[in-house]
Formats: sequence, structure tokens, C-alpha cells
Amino acid sequence: MSSSGPPTWLVALLVVLALAAATTFGIFLDRNAQAAAYQNQYNALKLELEPLRSRHANIKDQVPKLDAMIKARREQNLSLEEYEKTWSASLDTMVQANKSRLGEIGDWNRKEVKTYADLMREAPERRAEVGREEQRAYAQEHDFDENRRKLRDEVSEVARQLEVDKKKGRSEIVRLDARVAELENRVRFLTNQLDSESREMRPDGALIAAESASSGFVVIDRGTRHNLRKGTRFTVFAQRAGKNVVKGMVEVVRMEDRISTCRVLLEKDGNDPFIDGDLIHNPVWDADRVRTFAIRGDFRRFSRGELSRFIEEAGGRVDAELKVGTDFLVAGGAAEKWTESAVKLGVAILSEDQLLDFIRPQE
Repeated sequence: MSSSGPPTWLVALLVVLALAAATTFGIFLDRNAQAAAYQNQYNALKLELEPLRSRHANIKDQVPKLDAMIKARREQNLSLEEYEKTWSASLDTMVQANKSRLGEIGDWNRKEVKTYADLMREAPERRAEVGREEQRAYAQEHDFDENRRKLRDEVSEVARQLEVDKKKGRSEIVRLDARVAELENRVRFLTNQLDSESREMRPDGALIAAESASSGFVVIDRGTRHNLRKGTRFTVFAQRAGKNVVKGMVEVVRMEDRISTCRVLLEKDGNDPFIDGDLIHNPVWDADRVRTFAIRGDFRRFSRGELSRFIEEAGGRVDAELKVGTDFLVAGGAAEKWTESAVKLGVAILSEDQLLDFIRPQE
């Protein structure tokens, strides 16, 4: 049968081809539009990335994460571009070869769109996370600045207080040096005074029975009438060629009215024994007056009780109070206020060693 137009099947085929071409072209335009949108979004994110890097340069632990995200997106874009090129080149072949592939391609595209949509939804969360990290870092930096300021203030206060203490210390050192110099002058004066008294060695009596010295006892011409006390010690000496020659020491053990028996404590030279007429001397004991002592402070060699006993053995008396009539102040450590009182009262001051040298010179 003849016809003036093309066959129906040809027309139908052309229509199908036209529809397929239109559909393909529409998909192509849609893909290009999506690619352009993704490209614009990528460019926008890239522009946002630079300010974020500048603003959050101090958050170093976030930079690697952002770089990894950018790298992943670039790789995805490159993969998408490569796929677009491959897909465009083979589009006609794919349409001709298998129309059913259009559904699969649509599914695949929807998956890709969903993936990119998910990425886009995550982007604000990432930006918010970066913002939170920035705020936290800012708060930490503010706290650090506040702590540093407080520490600087504390250091300044300590330095100021240290300088004040140094000034006080220097003033105290100057005052103490002056006090030490004053006390040293006082000690030198007293030492010279003691040395002078020791050199005098005034006679306080004499031996009247020295022949028994070999048995350990002698008799002196002093007794209870002369205010003598048991335990008083005397240095025995002789005067030769204008000099005092010390021969030993004795201690009173029994007293009578005018005489006393003494135990020999020390005889320095067996070739120069005690003889009748040898003189005796005690720096503290006085037949007319007992010398008084006051003991104050802390001592390193003997206790106060032992020092009191030494003084009483030498014939002296220990007073409980420091007063005008006191002859000597025995001053130990931490006795500054008592030494000042002694200077005001005119009382002689002795150290522990000076007292021992004074009342026990031959031991």
C-alpha cells in the first residue's frame, strides 16, 4: 500500500528518539546545573575557609581536621568532574545500549545528591563546632591572662615586701653591730679590770700549819669570826722578788672561831711544797663583806644551779634580784635586757667563762 508520508513505525521511532534525546538533554542540563551549584557551593566554602583559618590560627588541633575535610571535598569534586566527563562522552552510547540504565543512573544520582546534601547539612555543624572551639580557646586564653596578671601582682607584692624586709634587716644589722661594738668594749673593759684584780692577788690570810700538807690538809688563820664558810676555796701563793708565785689550791672543810682546816685540792710542784706563812687569796671572799652575784640568761657549759654552787664554794652569794648592791651580773644568752640594766646600775658583767676563770682560776 502506498503512502504520501513516512511509515508509522518510523514516526514512532523518531518520537521515541526525540523523547529519549529530550530526556537525556534534560538530565544533562539538570546534572550540569547541580554540578554548577556544587561548584558554587565549593567556591563559597573555599572563600569561607580562608577567613576561618585566619581567625582560628591559634586552634592548631582544628586545622588538620579542616584540611582533611577540604581535601576530601576536592577529591569528591575531582571525582565528580571526572565522572561527568566520562558520562558525557558515553551518554549517547549508554542511551542507545541500555535504556534501563537510566533508572540505575537516576538512583545513583539520587544517592550522590543525598551524600552531598548530608555533607552540606554537616557543614553548619562543623562551623558551629569550630565556633565553640574558638570560644573555648578564647575563654582559656582569658583565664590564662587573668592568672598571669594575678601572678605578676603577687610577685610584685612579694618583691616589695622583700625589699622592705631587706631595709629592715639592714637597719637591724647596723643597730646590732653598734650594740655588739658597745658590748665588746664593755667586755674588754671588764676583762682588763679582772686581769688587774687577778694580778694584784691580795692576801686574804696565811697558812699556819702546813707540815700536814703531805697528808692532804693544812690550817689557815681564818675562821667563823672572819665570815668564812665551809667549801670556800683559796689559792695558795708566795711572794718572791716582788712577784706572786701560785703554789696550789685548798678548800675549807672544818671551821673554828679563828682557824680553819682546809683540804688540799692542788699542789702544783712537789719540789715547792706548802709551808707556814704561805698566803691565801680568794677573789670573791672578803672577811668584811660577801660579794654578791646575779645570774641571768642561758649557759652552754653549766646550769644556773651549778654556777650558783661554784659561786658559793668560792665564798660568794647569789642574789635572786639584780639591784644596786649587786657586785656582778653573770650574763648568758638572751640576757640583753639584764645587761642593759646592769650597765645602768653600774654592775660589772661577767660571761660564763669569765666567771669560771674568776672564781676557779687554778682548776
